[in-house]
Amino acid sequence: MAWTTHRAFDPVRFDIPPEFTGDASREDMRAWLRRLGDRHLDGGPGFFVLTGLRHLDEQGMRAFALAASASLGELLPQDSSGTLLREVRDRGVKLGEGATGRYSDSRQGGNLHTDSPHRPSAVPDYFALVCVHQAAIGGDLILVRLADVIARLRERPDVLETLRRPVHFDTRDDTPGVPRTVSRPVLEERHGKEHIHYLREYIELGHRQPGIPSLTSEQILAFDALDALIESREQQQVDRLSAGEMVFIDNRWTLHGRVAFEDRAGDSRRLMLRTWIARASS
Repeated sequence: MAWTTHRAFDPVRFDIPPEFTGDASREDMRAWLRRLGDRHLDGGPGFFVLTGLRHLDEQGMRAFALAASASLGELLPQDSSGTLLREVRDRGVKLGEGATGRYSDSRQGGNLHTDSPHRPSAVPDYFALVCVHQAAIGGDLILVRLADVIARLRERPDVLETLRRPVHFDTRDDTPGVPRTVSRPVLEERHGKEHIHYLREYIELGHRQPGIPSLTSEQILAFDALDALIESREQQQVDRLSAGEMVFIDNRWTLHGRVAFEDRAGDSRRLMLRTWIARASS
């Protein structure tokens, strides 16, 4: 299925060349992936999709996901046990439920965000998702480019100023010794380019923690303004990944979410495999 949008946007889908046979450990394949990353992540539209993995079984997709992601930089652990490849699937929880309930463990939709804004250590520059099984209904990927949002927010300098002030994100980790919140701004400028860290529910949870001040009315209004923009259909690109497709997303200036989904039964339930990537040094 082609990318659909409510404004003009060029598709960025690439078939893996047959000579690579889906082997991401080959140096020519790695070099090809790095070129795609340079063109479509750093300074580009912020994402690209690979097709042509349908012939791989689940173990093959796992191996490909790790090798392909490592072509673009260092793989980052996604939990305290050092998981490099995480299963994104419905685990029967809701976002914010209990001490550790995460968006990636639910079947919820909306909640456009960036990955790991609550991470006490380095936030991933990129992340990737391999579709092993898609949901029966829903599960479509939604992307919003930060550049388009900033262009609209320049009309609201008060909102921009508020979003540049640090807020507390709930770390969603009750491990002894791990802080309950991490402080960082929603928007920050690095090397002349805007970056974003956002998942509103984690901010709201963070500011309910003992000793953390409540959100101000200015902050709430700023988040409302940001949400109104990123939830606008004219700002969004929407696509339904098929089994055997892999998307790479620039986590610094691309927000993402999904359409709520209904799952199949048994071994065909929706399953995405996720990696977090720290960009390779030039």
